[in-house]
Amino acid sequence: MPNTPKTSAEIRTSFIKFFESKEHLFVRSSPVVPQDDPTLMFINAGMNQFKACFLGDNPNNYKRVANSQKCIRVSGKHNDLDEVGRDTYHHTFFEMLGNWSFGDYYKKEAIAWAWELLTEVWKLPKERLFVTVYQDDDEAWQIWKQVSGLPDARIMRFGEKSNFWEMGDTGPCGPCSEIHYDKGDLATQEATFADPVQGVNGANARYIEIWNNVFMQFERVKNGDLLPLKNKNVDTGMGFERVCAILQGKDSNYETDVFSPIINKIAELSGVPYNADQSGMPHRVVADHLRALSFAIADGALPSNDGRGYVLRRILRRASRYARLLNQKEPFICRLVQTLVQTMGEAFPEIRERADFVTEVIRSEEERFIRTLDAGLERFEKITHELSSKTIPGTQVFLLYDTYGFPPDLTRILAEEKNLQIDEAGFETEMEKQKERARASQKQGLSAIGSEGWTIFAEGSTEFLGYEASTAQVKILRYKEDKGSYSIVLDRTPFYAEMGGEIGEKGTLENSGATLKVFDTIKVNDIWIHRAKLLSGEVNEKNMSLEFTASVNLEERAATRKNHSATHLLQAALRQVVGDHVTQQGSRVAPENLRFDFTAFSALTAEQLKTIENLVNEKIQMCIPINTEVMPVEKAKESGAMALFGEKYGAEVRVVSVENFSKEFCGGLHAKNTGEIGMIRILSENSVSAGVRRIEATTAFGALNSFREESAIISSLRRQFNAKTENILERVSLLSEQLKASEKLAADLQAKIAEGQSADLFKNPIQAKNIPLWVSKVSMEPGEFNALLEGAQKTMPNAGIAVVANIQSSSGTIAVIVHADLVKKKISAGDIVKKLAELAGGKGGGRPNLAQAGTKNPEKIEAALKEAERVVGEL
Repeated sequence: MPNTPKTSAEIRTSFIKFFESKEHLFVRSSPVVPQDDPTLMFINAGMNQFKACFLGDNPNNYKRVANSQKCIRVSGKHNDLDEVGRDTYHHTFFEMLGNWSFGDYYKKEAIAWAWELLTEVWKLPKERLFVTVYQDDDEAWQIWKQVSGLPDARIMRFGEKSNFWEMGDTGPCGPCSEIHYDKGDLATQEATFADPVQGVNGANARYIEIWNNVFMQFERVKNGDLLPLKNKNVDTGMGFERVCAILQGKDSNYETDVFSPIINKIAELSGVPYNADQSGMPHRVVADHLRALSFAIADGALPSNDGRGYVLRRILRRASRYARLLNQKEPFICRLVQTLVQTMGEAFPEIRERADFVTEVIRSEEERFIRTLDAGLERFEKITHELSSKTIPGTQVFLLYDTYGFPPDLTRILAEEKNLQIDEAGFETEMEKQKERARASQKQGLSAIGSEGWTIFAEGSTEFLGYEASTAQVKILRYKEDKGSYSIVLDRTPFYAEMGGEIGEKGTLENSGATLKVFDTIKVNDIWIHRAKLLSGEVNEKNMSLEFTASVNLEERAATRKNHSATHLLQAALRQVVGDHVTQQGSRVAPENLRFDFTAFSALTAEQLKTIENLVNEKIQMCIPINTEVMPVEKAKESGAMALFGEKYGAEVRVVSVENFSKEFCGGLHAKNTGEIGMIRILSENSVSAGVRRIEATTAFGALNSFREESAIISSLRRQFNAKTENILERVSLLSEQLKASEKLAADLQAKIAEGQSADLFKNPIQAKNIPLWVSKVSMEPGEFNALLEGAQKTMPNAGIAVVANIQSSSGTIAVIVHADLVKKKISAGDIVKKLAELAGGKGGGRPNLAQAGTKNPEKIEAALKEAERVVGEL
C-alpha cells in the first residue's frame, strides 16, 4: 500500500485488505446484541462470534478470518460507565479490528504480519513500539526478536495478569503478546518504560496497548490444569479508535475523525465550544454514548427496566444529563444520529437503514428522562428537606442514581450547594448489593465450550434434519449432567433449536437402554444442545454410546408451524395497513400462541386491527402455497426479501414466501400452505417500550378456543342479567354508573363525618409564640386518620397549628397541620414534624401545610406531644 492511511475509513479498509492479501476471509461484524450466547449481555470482543470454532465446531470451515467488530463494554476493569468521558481513550462502544486462525497459522505468522502491518504499511516508528510476552513464552520472545530486531529490553515479559488470556474460569486460553505504543517524549522513554506504574502495562496514558495477539493453545479445567487443545488458534484484537489516534497524530481518541464530526455537531447545536480539558467532558460523554445507543438499538436492543435494556437506559440517561450541562433541556441526542450515520453508515449500513427508528426511540426516551430528571430534582429537594444531619444517606444517593439517573457526582455537587455531603461508603454498599442481584439473576446459559464435565464420544457439528424429518436415527457426540437434567449434543437432529423467536422443540430420545424426554432444544455458539430428563432406563456411557431414535412432538410442531407462518402474514398485513416503516423487533412463536413486536409510535386503532385481522384471514382462506428457497444472501436481498435487523446471516439464507404478499429471511418451520393455519385471532395490542408495539394472537384451535372461552363468559352474563346478548353492555354500563354514584355518596358521607370529628380537635388551644396550638391524640385506622386530617384542614378556625397523633399497638403517626396564613410566613409543617419525629424515634416529612411522621415506638409519642409547645415556640 503506497500511502499510509489517515482517515478512519482508510485505516479500517487498510487493515481488512492487508489480511485479505494474507488469504483471510473478511467476515462482517456480528450484531452487538448476542444471538446465541446467553452468557453475554453485549458482544464485547471480536472473538465472540467465533467461540465455537476454537474447539472444532466450525460449520463454515473457517481457516483464516479478519473483521472489524462492533463492541459494547459497560462493566469490568476500565469500563465503569461513570468514568467514560473523563480520559481520552475509554469508551462504551468501540470497534475491534481482528484476525483469526483456526488450526492454521500460529505464532510465527501472526507476529510477523502484525509487525509488517504496523511498521511497513502504517509506518509506525519502531522506536515507539514495545512488545510484551508471557513470562514463560520463550518461543514468542524469540520470534519477536527475529522479526522486529527490537532491543531485548523492549521485548518485555509479564505474568498471567497481563499476558495470559482466559475466556473464563474454565475453557480455551493461552499466552498472549501485546504491542504497546509510546505517545510520550522519547527523551524520557529510557527512564520510564520499565516502571510498573508509569511504564508499559502500567496505569498511564503514555504507553498505550494497541494490539493483543492471543495464542489459544490450552483448555483450563476446573482443577486448574491446562490441557492442550487439539488445534492451536490465533485470536487478535486491535483497538480501532486508539490506532486511529496514533496514525492521525492526535492526543485523544475524541480528536480523531471517528468522533470529531459528532463533537463538532454537538458544539454547533449547543453553542458550547469543545475543549479537550474537563470542560469538554459533556461533549465526550454525549458523543460516546450516542454511538453505543445507536448501534445497540439498530441491532435490536431497546431501553427498558431490566437486563441489557436497563443498561441502555442508564447510558441514555447519563448522556441526557450531560446534555443538560450543555444547556439542553429538550431532546438533544436524537438530533445527532444523522451525523453518526454520515461517519459510519458506509462501514455499517444497518445504522443507515434504521436511522429513523433509532432517532425516534432515542427521542422518546429522552423526553421520558427529561420528565424524570425534573422529578429527581424535586426528590432531591425533599430528601434534603427531611435530613436530620449534614449527610445524605447512601440509600438515598443510590435511590437518586437507580431511579432518577443521578450519578453520585451530580448528587455530590447538588449537596455541596446546600453545604451538605453524601455518604459515599453507603452508596458503594448499595451498588455492590445491586451488582450481587444482577449476578444472581444473570442467565448463566449452557456452555458447550471445552471438555469440562462432558462425556465426549466424538467431535463435530450437528446436522439439522428438521425441515424434512420429524424422526431420525442419531448418535450422541457429547453429554453432561446438569442439576438433574442432561445436556446432549447429537451428530444430527430433527429438533429445531430456539432461534428467530421460534421456541425449541420437545420430544424423546429412545434406545434399548434409556428413554429421555427432551424438554427444550437450544443453540449455543452454533452448537445444538438438547435438554432432557431421564424417563426410564439408565444414563451411562454404554447406553449413551448406542444409537438413539430422536422423535419430535408432532402435535406441538404442527401448531408451531401454523403460528410461525401466521407471524409472516401478520407482518405483511401490518406493513400494508399501517405503513412500510413497520419492521419486526422481535417475536415468540410457540405451539399455543404467537407474539409479534414491531416498530410503531402510536397505538393501532380498533379499525386498523380489524382490517389487519381480516386481511390475514383472507390470505389463510385462499390456501396459498408457502414456499421456501435457499439462496445467496445478496440475491435474497435483491429479491425484496425482508431481513430481521440485528440478525447475523451467513453466505446463504433460507427465504420463506407467500406469493405476492410476504417474503422474508427465515430459518424456522412453516406450514405448507396458508390454509393449514385455519384462522388467526388477535388477542391484544399494546406498548412494549418506546417506539415498539406488541400484538399477541393465536391460530387454528387456539383461536377457536379463545372464542369459546369468551362465549362462555357472555352466556354467564346473559344468565346473571337475564338479558339478551345485545343488551349486556347497556346493563353493565348502568351498574357501573350506579356503583360510581354509591361510591361518591359514601365518600361525601365519610368527609362530613370527618369534618364533624375534626371539630373536636380544635378545643382548648395552647398559645405558643402567640400562635394557637392544638395538640390531641386519636386511635383509628390509617384511612380514617387521613380523612380526619383532610377534614381538619377545612375546619381549622383561625391561623393556628394542629398536632395530631394516631396511636396504635405497635406503631404510631404524628401529623402537623399549619394554617395557610402561617405558611405564607414561612412556617412549615415539615420542619415541625421532623423535630417531633426525632423525639418519638421516627422519621417523616411532607408539605408546608401538612406533614406526617411514622414511628415504631408508639410509647414515645406521649413525650413528643408534650414538647410540641416548645418546638413551635422555637420557630
